[in-house]
Amino acid sequence: MRTPILLVACLLLFITGCAQQAQVSSTDPAAKGQGSASHKRKSIFFSGKDSHPSRKHNPSNPNEIWPVIEQGLTFANDIPDRKVARYLDWYSGNDEYFNRTLARANTYMPYVVQKLEENNLPMELALLPFIESAYNPFAYSHSHASGLWQFIPDTGREMGLKQDNWYEGRRDIVDSTDAAIRYLTILNKMFDGDWLLTLAAYNAGPGTISRAQEANRLQGKPTDFWSLPLREETTAYVPRLVALAKVLSNPDEYNIDRRAIPRQTQFSIIEVKDQIDLSQAAKLAGISSEQMYHLNPGFSRWVTPPSGPYRLLLPTQEVPGFLEQLARTPRQPWRPTTDYVIKSGDTLGRIAVANGTSVEELTRINQLTSSNLSIGQLLRIPGSADANRNLALHQGSGRPATYRVKAGDSLWNIAKSHNIKINDLLAWNNLKQTSVISPGQQLSLRSPGFTARSSNTSSINYQVKQGDSLYEIARRFKVRVNDILAWNGMELQQLIRPGQSLTLYPTP
Repeated sequence: MRTPILLVACLLLFITGCAQQAQVSSTDPAAKGQGSASHKRKSIFFSGKDSHPSRKHNPSNPNEIWPVIEQGLTFANDIPDRKVARYLDWYSGNDEYFNRTLARANTYMPYVVQKLEENNLPMELALLPFIESAYNPFAYSHSHASGLWQFIPDTGREMGLKQDNWYEGRRDIVDSTDAAIRYLTILNKMFDGDWLLTLAAYNAGPGTISRAQEANRLQGKPTDFWSLPLREETTAYVPRLVALAKVLSNPDEYNIDRRAIPRQTQFSIIEVKDQIDLSQAAKLAGISSEQMYHLNPGFSRWVTPPSGPYRLLLPTQEVPGFLEQLARTPRQPWRPTTDYVIKSGDTLGRIAVANGTSVEELTRINQLTSSNLSIGQLLRIPGSADANRNLALHQGSGRPATYRVKAGDSLWNIAKSHNIKINDLLAWNNLKQTSVISPGQQLSLRSPGFTARSSNTSSINYQVKQGDSLYEIARRFKVRVNDILAWNGMELQQLIRPGQSLTLYPTP
C-alpha cells in the first residue's frame, strides 16, 4: 500500500506526494506473463497489414481525435518494440478492454487533448488516464487515489485540489486535468525533460526516482529509466503507456477496434452565479441525472457547494436551452433549502457544523444582522438538497420515497409535483384534507407496502471490480442506478470500492 513520499527539498519544495496508479481491470497487462511477440513498427498513420480489412481506420478524418494524437506522439516512437513486447502482446486484439475504456474516454479525452495542446505537451499523456483509471473519474484505488489522474489526497492538496464534504477536486474533470498538467510539467523540468523518468516519478514519486538515480550514479551505472532498480509496478508503468501509444496509433496492425472519438470537446463549461441543485440543473438542461452526474463528478452532495465552484459542465448542444431556462427560473428554486426551528442551546456555529455549511453562509441566506437567535425562530439551511436529490432517494418507482416539506408547500402541490393522487398522499401519511403541514415535516410518497422489486426476483451478490462505476454496473445488469442505491442503502455520492459487495435484483 502506497504512502506519500518525503519532500524532495533541494529540487521541489512543495511536492509531497505522487499521483497514484489504479489498476485498469482484473485483466491488467502487468498481471500477465511475459509476451513473446515482437511487433515491427509500421508507419504511425497506417499499417501495411490488412488481415482485418473490415477494421481499416481512416486516420485523416479531421473530426476524429486520433490524427491529433498520432501526430503528437513523441517519446513513444523512439522506444524499440522489444522493450514493450509484453504489453504489445497483451493489448493486441483485446477488444474487450478497448471497447470498455474507449467508451468512457469518449466523454473526457477530447478535453484532455485540448489542454495538452494548449500546454504544448506530448500526446502520450492523453493516454495516461487509461493506465491510471481506465478513464473513469470515479476510480478509487487501495491507496486512496481518486479521479481520472489518480491523485492521492496529499498530492491533490499540494496541487491545489479542494477536497471537502461538498467537493472532491480530484474527481472534477477540469480541476484534476489542470492539476495533472501542472504536476507533470513540474516533474518534467525536475528530470531535465526526460518523459520516461517523468512518468516513473508520477507513479512512484520524484524522491524514489531521484534516490534510484543517485544509487546508480554512485555505482557508475547509467541513470536512465531502463537502468534504474525500481519496483515492479513502476518498471511496468512506463512500458504499458508506450505500448498503448503504439497500439492505438496502429489499430489495424494490432487488430483492435479503435472506436471513433470526436476531435472537439462535447461539453462546455458554464458559470452559474449561485449554488444550484444538480437535479434541478439537469431538468433545466434537458439531460438525465446520470449524464449530469458523469459530467460533474466532483460534486459530492448533488448540489454545488455554498462557497463554489458554481461551474457546471453541460453538453454543448444543450447550453443555449439551459441558459434560457435558467434566466426564466427564479433563483430560489436553484438552491434546495430546509427550514430549521431554533431550539434552546442552538448557536449559528453548531447549526453550521451539523449541516456542513458555514456561519457566513447562514448569515447571508437568512439576512441576519447579528448572531443572536431566538427559540422558535425559523432558519433556512442552504444546500441540503434533501427534497430534490432524486438519485439518492429513488427506489425504482420513478419518484422519491420521502419528501421534506418546505415553506409555502401545500398537500395539493406536493401531490401534483410528484404525480400522485392527493387521496393516496393523505392515506400514506395518515392525514386529512384539513391537516396542516409544517416546514421540515417528512411525508411518505409511497405506500408503506411498496417494494422496489418483485418478491419472486432472485438476488445476486456482485463484487465491485477496479474501474467499475454504478452507472456501468446498472447498464451491465439492466437495472437502474437508483435501484442499486435503494437495494444497498446507499446514496449517490458514496464511492464504491474494489472488492465491495453489492446486492442486485436483475430482471430475469
